[in-house]
Amino acid sequence: MEEGARLCVERGIREKHVSVDGREIALGTLHRQDVPYPCINYGWMTNTAYMSYVVGRDYWSDREGVFAEWVRRCGINLVPQWYLPSEEQRRLEQLEIMHDVNEHEQAGFHTPEDVVRVIEQLPDDESVERDFDIEAAAERYASDIKSHMELLGPDCLVISYFGQADFMGGYTRWGYENYLVAAALYPDAMRRYYHHSALHGRLQNQAIALACEKYGIAPFAYTGQDICTAKGPIMSPQMLRELYFPELKWCLEPLVEGGVGVIWHCDGDIRPIVDDIMALGVIGLQGFEEEHGPRWEDMVRLRDNRGEPITVWGCVSVVSTLPHGSAAEVRAAVERSFQVAGAGRGHVLSSTSSIMPEVPFENIDALFDHGRSFGTEFLGG
Repeated sequence: MEEGARLCVERGIREKHVSVDGREIALGTLHRQDVPYPCINYGWMTNTAYMSYVVGRDYWSDREGVFAEWVRRCGINLVPQWYLPSEEQRRLEQLEIMHDVNEHEQAGFHTPEDVVRVIEQLPDDESVERDFDIEAAAERYASDIKSHMELLGPDCLVISYFGQADFMGGYTRWGYENYLVAAALYPDAMRRYYHHSALHGRLQNQAIALACEKYGIAPFAYTGQDICTAKGPIMSPQMLRELYFPELKWCLEPLVEGGVGVIWHCDGDIRPIVDDIMALGVIGLQGFEEEHGPRWEDMVRLRDNRGEPITVWGCVSVVSTLPHGSAAEVRAAVERSFQVAGAGRGHVLSSTSSIMPEVPFENIDALFDHGRSFGTEFLGG
């Protein structure tokens, strides 16, 4: 946080009557300060009808403009990914039947050996490093964040992605069976793939660390990899520890060592690998599909590598409470989210994942309205 913003937040903490703008609230929260106002995430909103309803204009007539106005009207002060619903989402909202096609087969991936052949053609490390311009990447990263914050206004903080060792991209492009069998039969090839993607991610993370230092953007980054299903990791924890996590940790080193806080998205039942994720050096987690095992009460007890309570982003379910509960149940989930997390530890009120078109308007209203009112009361603002 810039020194002026930090002093303003701390002054607002000491003198409860001094207001701070939304961006400072978000910054103070991510720094795990005792901020007396709630930090509220935008929930990866895909319900474009709701955005149109709030703003009074059709989302599809001006996607960025309606999105920005919706963020302002709902009092949202944190946008961790620049995600706007696209044409595919419009088709889904119109109840169009969309057929799932096996794109990996159409692309020629029928066997694990097809995967190995692609990996064998990857360029060497020297070529990757030679072709990557860290200065240019840092400027692009900062420019995108600043342009988005300019659109949203001074009451919302925007942070963006970090570089990773790719896990989910492999099974998306090649198919689950080909991907997992290749890892079992050809571990050296898969290790090379993870290393190659980790090198790209590490270079990007060097650029992100530079962008934070040189261009003054907030030293935080958010994203993750879909590693788990409702029943646990897609790949065995042992195989992940042998092939994937070492490369991922190496990839994240420039951020961890550069003081950039990494918040990791959790999917499914992460309990078998949550210690591995924390060992990467992350400072926070988002997600927590409690229907599949990870309890909010257990997650808030986790500490980072320095022994400090992690920042937690949650925990209103997009599987049960938001789409199928009443507005009163949504308000109760909001209160539980604050009460279990407590104050002064970087709690961000958030849905567990994307808020989809089937969520009733009154439930979304309850999430944001009660988040602001109860959160302010709970935190003492």
